[in-house]
Amino acid sequence: MLLFNKEVKQMRCLFIINPSSGRRTVQKTLDKTIGQLILQNIATSIDVFYTEKKDDAFYRAASLRESEYDLIVAVGGDGTTNEVIGGIIHSESKIPLAIIAAGTVNDFSNYLKLPKARAAFIEMIKQFKTTKIDIGQLNGQYFSNVVAGGLFSDVGFKVEKTQKAALGALAYYIEGALTLPSQLNSFITIRIETKNHVFDGEALMFLVSNTKSVGGFRNLLPIAEITDGEFDVFVIKKCEITDLIALSKDILLNKHLESPFIDYFQADLITITSKMEQDIILDLDGEEGPSLPVTIKNLKHALNLVVPSNFVENTAIK
Repeated sequence: MLLFNKEVKQMRCLFIINPSSGRRTVQKTLDKTIGQLILQNIATSIDVFYTEKKDDAFYRAASLRESEYDLIVAVGGDGTTNEVIGGIIHSESKIPLAIIAAGTVNDFSNYLKLPKARAAFIEMIKQFKTTKIDIGQLNGQYFSNVVAGGLFSDVGFKVEKTQKAALGALAYYIEGALTLPSQLNSFITIRIETKNHVFDGEALMFLVSNTKSVGGFRNLLPIAEITDGEFDVFVIKKCEITDLIALSKDILLNKHLESPFIDYFQADLITITSKMEQDIILDLDGEEGPSLPVTIKNLKHALNLVVPSNFVENTAIK
């Protein structure tokens, strides 16, 4: 997908801000960021919307009308970004999005190497380079980065923020599995079906990812691209704790795809079911999602994202 520049004149912006997000230093300097956008004549008007509870960001973005704003800025973590993206897609407004990462993990913005410093963010908006990225649709909900399920799949939205910040979602799942071997018999039986591949059996966990990086692992899904119209599916099969320890080392050494306990494939349409009696709850970009069964669809090039001028989609992570 080719990137393009847009001449920015008389730009109208809407900031959707989660005031409870973890990076308080970002929150404290937002007034300076907004002030500089005005002072440098990058934006002529800026509206601000603060979220108070879950789904506020989604509903505000979902109410957008085409050409109502020239830019939406999401300020928060992966959950806030998820809601804003879902709302923009639902609104069909096609308004470009910029992200100021202010959460505890920020997998999505870290993968894209979006700027964290105020001056770099303002320069990115001034350049206004955008690219069209893929977004996931799952039973009427949306995600930008990852869907996860299986053992400890609720960790991402139940752990303390300090632990999540230190370990990342997937890292914490594996850490939990290693420290709680008595629970390793609690495997899930699932069927993941795509046009060209089927996984049908017992697994420790599974991921459906839009990017290479999940939970702090920079190259967990090495052939994933955010603009290719496909998701990367990563399954850790049923294994013993000794196998899991070896696998965790292979992941750190980027040798994990050679493991017999990994099933890895790509698809644009994925159906996941289970015959287990208990519900299998999914993690959706770090927040609690629906339970199985689900159908996941890749919405190719569904979102216009503002990116740094040196961004290259197929080399976002190396």
